[in-house]
Amino acid sequence: MRAGRQARGSVTARVNPARTAAVRRDAYGVVAAMAAGLLGCNDLEVCGSTSQDITRTDGGVYRCVTSEDCPRTSRVNVCVTDVSPVAECVQCEDTKCVTVIPESC
Repeated sequence: MRAGRQARGSVTARVNPARTAAVRRDAYGVVAAMAAGLLGCNDLEVCGSTSQDITRTDGGVYRCVTSEDCPRTSRVNVCVTDVSPVAECVQCEDTKCVTVIPESC
């Protein structure tokens, strides 16, 4: 008797597909609104970048073979792509270390 009572009272996706569709539609709406909000408030837009040589105290340029050879502070990363970064990074260009600084739009 308990199993019969539970089967009549339960509401599952098979019993009520309209409710499941409504919940799914609402969830998609919430996700779409969040995505639109995040895109609209993007303060990290980068429209390009500039490169500056990293120089020693005597005015000479630091030489490198890979980007990891370049000196940097703990807050500056190594550039991992050739695309304009969203934060300052260092890379090795033509055997010299350069700092790549993003330019906001």
